[in-house]
Amino acid sequence: MKKRLLSALIILIIVSCSGCVSNVGEINKLSGDINQHLKKGDEYYNGAAEDMNNHELDSALEQCESASSEYNAARLLTSEAMAYAEESGDQVFIEYLKLVLAEIDAKLNATSELKNAIQLLNIDETESANNSLELANKFMYEAKDYERQRDELVNKNPQKFNI
Repeated sequence: MKKRLLSALIILIIVSCSGCVSNVGEINKLSGDINQHLKKGDEYYNGAAEDMNNHELDSALEQCESASSEYNAARLLTSEAMAYAEESGDQVFIEYLKLVLAEIDAKLNATSELKNAIQLLNIDETESANNSLELANKFMYEAKDYERQRDELVNKNPQKFNI
């Protein structure tokens, strides 16, 4: 009886640990895609800002749409990774992914404000456009702060992030 109980306990531990390992593996797989979408979103966002400064407003709007699409794709994948992190109970990954989500949300808000500013410039509402640009900049500064916090978390836990 004790042997069966011990065997069952060992199997339960092995299954539990293998689930954690596969969850971490899934998070790591998703991380590359998340980072690619964030990088592309940033490129589109910066392109939109440059186009706006060059008075190429139609192109700037298109770039905003592309940035939003990339950030939304990153958000979807990050939510999926969060489900794996919560399932594993790994608080470091959970905190990291919360920061990623906050960063993405700030970037989505910045993109929305930039798009609003561009639309306002199209109808010569310069003062309102400037207000939206100030908000866009504020949201991007917030995004950079979340990114800084993520980097600090990674540096404090190098074994978790393979650095």
